[in-house]
Amino acid sequence: MANTIAPYGFRQWRRMDGGAPTAGFETLTIMSSDTSVIFTGDPVITLSSGPATGAAGFAPYVTGVSSGLSQVRGIFFGCEYYNNTVNRKVWSPYFPGSVATSSGTADVQAWICTDPEMLYTVQVSCSVLNSSQVGLNVGYFSTSATAGNLTTGVSGIVLASTSTVTTNTLPFRFVDFYSNWAPPGSNGTDNTTAGQIVIVAPNNFDRLQLTGV
Repeated sequence: MANTIAPYGFRQWRRMDGGAPTAGFETLTIMSSDTSVIFTGDPVITLSSGPATGAAGFAPYVTGVSSGLSQVRGIFFGCEYYNNTVNRKVWSPYFPGSVATSSGTADVQAWICTDPEMLYTVQVSCSVLNSSQVGLNVGYFSTSATAGNLTTGVSGIVLASTSTVTTNTLPFRFVDFYSNWAPPGSNGTDNTTAGQIVIVAPNNFDRLQLTGV
C-alpha cells in the first residue's frame, strides 16, 4: 500500500540501549524576541549568544532552522513562556515566534531532547532510501514556510533523502527501516514509494562534539 505523506518531524523511537524514551531532556533557552516558529519534532541549533543576563554558567540560546546539513543541538518537545494575552505563563507544543512585548518578556524555557543515544522515526521526503544506504548520514528540510501544524504543534520536517552521503557534518545517520518493526500495512512501511518512514540516530548533536560550540 502506498504511503501517505504526513510528516511529523523527528519522533522518539527508543534509546539505543533499549531503555524507555523518557530521558535525555534538557531545559534550554529561546530568546523571547526570536522570530523562528519551532514545532514539536523540529531540530534546533545553538546560537553563539547566551541569555540576556549574561551570567556565568548559562547555556547559549537555541533557535529553529528550516533546513539542516550541519550540527544541531537536539529535538524540540515543547516550551513554556509568558503569554501577554492571558497574563500568565503557558505551556505550548510549539514556539510561536517573537513573544516579547514592548515592556519586555522573560526568555522562553524549551524542553529539548539532547540525548545522543536516542533513536527517532522520521518520514522521508521523496526519493526512497534502500538497504545499501543504511549507515550513511543525512540532513533534513521543512515541507513549507511554516513547517508545522499550528493546531497540534506537530513539525513538518522531513528527512532529505537526496543528501544521504558519508559526510560527517550531517546531523543524522540512517540506521533502519520502520517497516522492520511496525505492523504490516502501517503508513510509511512501503519502502518503494515516497513517504517511507525510517529510523535515524543523532550523528553529531552538540553533546557528541569534543570541541566547544
